[in-house]
Amino acid sequence: MLDKVRQRWEQFCHSAFMNKLAEFREWLRQMTRHLFLPYIEMISGKGITRRWLFTTFSILGTMLIVVFIISVTLIHNFYYNNIQQILDQRASVAADYFSQTVGSMTGSDYQLAALSFVEGFEDKNKMEVQFINAKGRIIVTSSGFEPPANQTIPDYEIAYANQKHGTWNGRNENREHVYAVTYMLENANKKDNPDFKSREAIRMIVSLQPTDNAVRGNIIMISVIMLLVLLFISVSSSYFIRSIVTPVKNITNIAGHIASGDFSIRLEKEHDDEIGDLMDSINAMAAELALSENAKNDFISSVSHELRTPLTAIKGWSETVLMCGTSDEAMMKRGLGIIINETERLSGLVEQLLDFSRMQSGRMVMNFQMLDIVAEIDDVVFMFNEKAKKEDKHLIFYEPEEAIPVMGDRDRLKQVIIIVLDNAMKYSEPGGEIYIYTTVTDDKMTVGVRDHGCGIPADQLPKVKQKFYKANTNKGGFGIGLAVADEIILKHNGEFSIDSVEGDGTNVTITLPIVRQNSTIEIAPVSEAATEKENAKDEQV
Repeated sequence: MLDKVRQRWEQFCHSAFMNKLAEFREWLRQMTRHLFLPYIEMISGKGITRRWLFTTFSILGTMLIVVFIISVTLIHNFYYNNIQQILDQRASVAADYFSQTVGSMTGSDYQLAALSFVEGFEDKNKMEVQFINAKGRIIVTSSGFEPPANQTIPDYEIAYANQKHGTWNGRNENREHVYAVTYMLENANKKDNPDFKSREAIRMIVSLQPTDNAVRGNIIMISVIMLLVLLFISVSSSYFIRSIVTPVKNITNIAGHIASGDFSIRLEKEHDDEIGDLMDSINAMAAELALSENAKNDFISSVSHELRTPLTAIKGWSETVLMCGTSDEAMMKRGLGIIINETERLSGLVEQLLDFSRMQSGRMVMNFQMLDIVAEIDDVVFMFNEKAKKEDKHLIFYEPEEAIPVMGDRDRLKQVIIIVLDNAMKYSEPGGEIYIYTTVTDDKMTVGVRDHGCGIPADQLPKVKQKFYKANTNKGGFGIGLAVADEIILKHNGEFSIDSVEGDGTNVTITLPIVRQNSTIEIAPVSEAATEKENAKDEQV
């Protein structure tokens, strides 16, 4: 019974352990995938992520390698140079002391003095002291072990050659890393004969194994720190790259939809930063494109309607005149009059389209000349008087007594005044009054057209000069007249402004520079070749 319980318990523990182990493996796999897979994909891919990773890790790797080399060099020099300096200093002091005290001793007296010095040496547990006799053999050592007879002493050989001192850094016969220094001892023979080479010497040896371990431990610690720094930078870079690359991929995807004509799609802004500003700009662009697309569709619909109406009238009355012939002269005259009027209307619509085409392509050129703007306004008012009487509307022109000279294109300026007056009459009720006035300042003049029609809502007022925009879709037209007028006035270095209050009417002002005596106005010259080129293109259209 107990064996079965124990067996089941072991099975349960083993199953639980294996489940935990499987969970740990899955967690480790997910973490590895989360941390390193993006880098593998980015490095194997293309684009800014690959360049960013290559640049970042190249600079970071170079910096870490340089810091590692400098750190290792400093640690190595600190430990080993410190030991060498201490050992050299101790050996030098001991050599000077021993030379002054027992320098004249030889043979057994020298050996006894060496034994006495070794027994009284305080740091026997830290370093080994050896004495070498006149035959170049080690006769006394603080370790208590007799050295091998064939032992080489590189530092002693160096010291004997220069009769001063020598050092050696290497491994002894036990493969232990040691540092040894030998100082030659002066005796009476050396003092009497400067050329005499003494062979007695004192030698100190210290094990570098603890130092090697300390240096190795510091190098490992620095390596671990650098790996942790690299891991931290890698993790932070992963999140940073994801915060840039993921939105950029999303932006690219949305931009593709917008390019294919889906202007309703929008980006969701997550952070208020440069990426967020880019998303706002793309959303605004999509909204503008949607408006432009709607305006284009409305424009095409409006063009179709505006052109179909006169064409229908021309076709219908042409058939009527053809059927009636000369038998009904009154009907024929009426029909021909309507055909002429509708043809003129159709010609005006086509001319508007041509003007818009010139404006869009930058081919709207001006034939500047000196003219009296008052006379041009008077001609347009006279032209509209008959129409105003038929529609029971009153044109009131406050004509100035003196001429106002301006430099401009006569036909284009008249076209602007016609557009403004036509709109004023179109949106004025029967019995309404339309005022045309002029004002003059030192170097500018203003033409104003004021009506008391329906006015323009405040939210639509900033858009009325945009192409294709129509504040009132119930009225005819393409919605490009005010855009053309604004472009013409801009080419005259003037200003075209509209003020309106809904229900109280609209006031349009046209400001132009006037020509004074001895004054100059900077107007771009227009060559005859440019005018002929424009006319040729219009004929092709």
